[in-house]
Amino acid sequence: MKTCKVKPDISHCRSCMETQEMFGVVDDCSVCSLNTSEYELLQIGTGFWSGDYAMVQKDGIIKKVSLSRVYDVKEI
Repeated sequence: MKTCKVKPDISHCRSCMETQEMFGVVDDCSVCSLNTSEYELLQIGTGFWSGDYAMVQKDGIIKKVSLSRVYDVKEI
């Protein structure tokens, strides 16, 4: 079984940064729960229109994410 982590999509990061700017605080992105969650890596593929993607699963929910968002892949 392979596990990985998935970076949050850019829209989430932008809204988080705007909120931080509004309140004048700076949070550490390395402790963001969306950035540190571990997923089971099910499949990697390439789509004609969507490009490279990965199928990941967490808590029984399967998601299709861009391969560029996947990092820290480990074999368990």
